Amino acid sequence: MYTVRQRVFGTAADGRTILLYAAGVEISEEEARAAGLLPGEPATKDPPSGLVIHESGERRTDEGQPEKPLARMTLAELRALCETEGIDAGAANLRAEFIEAIEKARGAEARAHPGGDGE
Repeated sequence: MYTVRQRVFGTAADGRTILLYAAGVEISEEEARAAGLLPGEPATKDPPSGLVIHESGERRTDEGQPEKPLARMTLAELRALCETEGIDAGAANLRAEFIEAIEKARGAEARAHPGGDGE
C-alpha cells in the first residue's frame, strides 16, 4: 500500500482538472505507478469484464421519432394519419384541405379534453 503525501490532480476527458487522490489516502502500488507517484510502468490492465459503455455522442431513447410536421407530409401520409386518428377528411383532395381537417379535428379534441395529454 502507498500513502499519498500530497494531493494528486489529473485531467478529465473534457479538459477539466480533477482531484484524483487527496493527501493521506492509501492506494495500491499499481495505482501509485499509474498516477506517476512511484517509478516504473504500471502493469497492463486486463480488459474490463461486464458492461462497458463507450461514449459515441449519439443519444438514443425509447421514445418514438418526433412527428413530422403536417406541412411536410405527403398526401398519402396525410390520408394515413386521418385513418389512424379516425379523422373524417370529407371531400378533401388537396394537402391544404387535409391539413385543415386534421387541425380542426385535433382542435376539437383538445377543447373536449382541456389540460389532458390526449390519452
